[in-house]
Amino acid sequence: MTRATQESLRPLAGRTRIERSCRVELGDALRPAVGDEGVLEIVGDGITVELVGELRGAPAPQAADTFTGVGIRVSGKGVTLRGARVAGYRVGIHAAGADGLVLEDCDVSGNFRQHLQSTQTQEADADWLDPHHNDAREWFENYGAGIFVERARGVTVRRCRARAGQNGLVLERCTETRVYDNDFSFLSGWGIALWRSSDNVLARNACDFCIRGYVHGVYNRGQDSAGILLFEQCSRNVIAENSATHCGDGFFSFAGQEALGGVAPPSADFAYAGQGCNENRICSNDFSQAAAHGLELTFSFDNRIVRNRFVGNSICGIWAGYSRRTLIEANEFESNGSAGYGLERGGINIEHGQENVIRFNHFRTNACGVHLWWDEDAHLEKLPWVAANGHESKGELVLGNSFERDETAIQLRGPTAVTLGSGSASNRFTGVAHELDAASECRVNVVEADARFGFGDNSLVRVASELPGTQHPIGTRDELGGREAIVIDEWGPLEPR
Repeated sequence: MTRATQESLRPLAGRTRIERSCRVELGDALRPAVGDEGVLEIVGDGITVELVGELRGAPAPQAADTFTGVGIRVSGKGVTLRGARVAGYRVGIHAAGADGLVLEDCDVSGNFRQHLQSTQTQEADADWLDPHHNDAREWFENYGAGIFVERARGVTVRRCRARAGQNGLVLERCTETRVYDNDFSFLSGWGIALWRSSDNVLARNACDFCIRGYVHGVYNRGQDSAGILLFEQCSRNVIAENSATHCGDGFFSFAGQEALGGVAPPSADFAYAGQGCNENRICSNDFSQAAAHGLELTFSFDNRIVRNRFVGNSICGIWAGYSRRTLIEANEFESNGSAGYGLERGGINIEHGQENVIRFNHFRTNACGVHLWWDEDAHLEKLPWVAANGHESKGELVLGNSFERDETAIQLRGPTAVTLGSGSASNRFTGVAHELDAASECRVNVVEADARFGFGDNSLVRVASELPGTQHPIGTRDELGGREAIVIDEWGPLEPR
């Protein structure tokens, strides 16, 4: 083992331990994995490490699903790691307990990814991802990542890049992290994935073409791939000005198995009331051209979805089943639902929702603009979360929206209670085939204003001015077109040359 004590370092074979600031000159030699400790171990506190050259664990022709180990492991606090190029490992850069870490200008392309079994004519169930379990480090062991950060506070990830891999960046139990100006695109799993991580900022990142389980015109499942993913009680995050187009889901958030009671509670007094991925602010993003949903956010409370773009998503723009007190405001929904499944299609779909506010959005040429309903979910009614938070569909508010050439503007099914605006708060319809399709058991109330739902958040106006970063990824890949631009081979999505 070589111990770095000088300003310039040329590591030898095996692990290299770094305790002081230095410039690491890697040379051309392969440096095979030596376990999860990392080929380079950065253990010093408050140091800066700059890499020159590429750290490669396996030769490029080797199958990516055989990659093992970790390239760089960081455990020191206040570390800055700059310019790292890491490929050929299960995890390129792994940081654990590394509070205050700064990763900048790193390229983690070419690390682990699964060999997909789906073909151009047949979807393989084996390719479905399982984001629901990670407390035993399943994501790390089963899926790898370009960058994997766990149990850390105040981390910054900026101007980093990932291609030809499965996951770009994973944050596990991280808080107060700032992730911006990165490009984690053309991956077969997740661009940015959070597990039990709250109070973070994800801004101005490109997470496009993070997808599997899609062949245009044949099947459009997505298999739980996503540009941005939040699972298991990730709350109070800011997700702003990101581009996550041509993904399985553009944005995928789920309260989690613990939150719902699908697994044993963490303690005898664990309260299911109010659990979820809550109070996230999701604004000014592009979640278009998804294989499944532009944005999926379920079993959660008090989220704000404002000024986002949802165009050309296969099933629907927003799927928000069992959501509570969600604000969906000033978004653009266009041409969603062309490959929906039955009545799940169009702009916004919410089942068993409560007190959600849908206002001032623009809907155009969707299979259905807004679809709200209640149905029999006997298997879900048994969950502790549903017992604590209810399963009624009630208190929904739809006002001030414009619908243009949608097949159906508003559809209501089952015993659901909805308030529609009138007068200055009326929904407006232009060239719509069916303005309102409401089942007889629905309770529809019409009012001019409803102060109970006037919880617009002025902090959303300040979000754009306070965002870190300088990049503007939205629209930069529009020239690639719609979902027909998604081409996936046995290893993942192909990047146009």
